[in-house]
Amino acid sequence: MYSLRARIGVIAPLDDQVEYAFNKYAPEGVSFDSTRLSFPGPTPEGLIYLSDQLEEAARMYQKKRHDVVLFGCTSGSCIKGYGFDKECIERIERACGWPGLTTSTAVLEAFKALGLNRTVVMTPYPEETNEAEKKFLEDNGITVTSITGVGFNKVGEYAHPGKAFLYRQAKKLKTEGAEVFFLSCMGLATMELVEILEEDLGMPVITSHQASLWSCLRHCRVNDKIDGLGRLFTL
Repeated sequence: MYSLRARIGVIAPLDDQVEYAFNKYAPEGVSFDSTRLSFPGPTPEGLIYLSDQLEEAARMYQKKRHDVVLFGCTSGSCIKGYGFDKECIERIERACGWPGLTTSTAVLEAFKALGLNRTVVMTPYPEETNEAEKKFLEDNGITVTSITGVGFNKVGEYAHPGKAFLYRQAKKLKTEGAEVFFLSCMGLATMELVEILEEDLGMPVITSHQASLWSCLRHCRVNDKIDGLGRLFTL
């Protein structure tokens, strides 16, 4: 039944893949409402512009019950450094009155749940955004063995690359010294890659979509184990 188990609000940049990803894999009885934000691109300036719209978007959820409201952008919720994800959560909660969450928070929770903290990271971001995300992760206790942008730097360029391209790019990266492979960005359709990459790389895989869905469900006390989404969804 629609919304019987959980109703989740999502605030996402233009061109994110969130509705497709979440609706394909969510358990029965979990529903999603989404609000879009104007997004000039994944530069630090563009991401700050994105996050400045957060309260206005969150207010859209005031009048109907939501079990959690997610700011579904990895770099947008960590671009200002350590603690910015928590600041975004507080802003969401003040604006709508429901529990808040961000993708970068969900990613940190995923690392903690797996009990691992050494990661290789692949993103579609430019170098300055990669450096900001790397610092955020490291300031939160995650060791980044390498972080690589695969060259999609404008809105529309990175929203729909083929899964084969993403798979091949991931396989090119050196994973020595890492315990986890992290594929960052809610704009990349990565859910279908989790299981095959875990098998081929021989390590757990975290993606922004997968971690966000997992964390949203766990915050709503929906504890289903979902096939095809890797080790994280077996916990």
